[in-house]
Amino acid sequence: MFLGARTSTRNASGSFGVSYVSVPPYNVPLCASSVWLFGLQQNSTSRSNLALLNVGENGDPLSGKAFFTIEIFDGETGRKTRTVEGIEVGPRRWIQLDGVLSRFAPSSTQGYARVTQTSGTNSFVTYAVINDGGAPGERTGDGAFITSSP
Repeated sequence: MFLGARTSTRNASGSFGVSYVSVPPYNVPLCASSVWLFGLQQNSTSRSNLALLNVGENGDPLSGKAFFTIEIFDGETGRKTRTVEGIEVGPRRWIQLDGVLSRFAPSSTQGYARVTQTSGTNSFVTYAVINDGGAPGERTGDGAFITSSP
């Protein structure tokens, strides 16, 4: 059995998008408080989005906020360029940070990030998507999915 999803958009030359597999419950990082995302890009032809999902499996689905810190590292130097703190995700909610490098580390054209859950008891999932086009609406917008690593 295979379970996945496809997110797509249309433009003048066709339909483009990204396909990704589901996250089985046994693959959700139940014990991990930090994960890494490698291969982030920001240049004239590609941009990276970073997403966080609060699984919301513990307790009341209306409570259980989770807070995250994202540390962004420059891929060329290995130096930390920015720490973004206090990112809030409600239970059973998802957020996406569009153009994560241009937004938080504009001098980096490639990089990686460490995502740490700083509070909350729910499991979380994080991933990135490399989109074709340096900005939304440029090129095809087609995406390549990047899963996190412990």
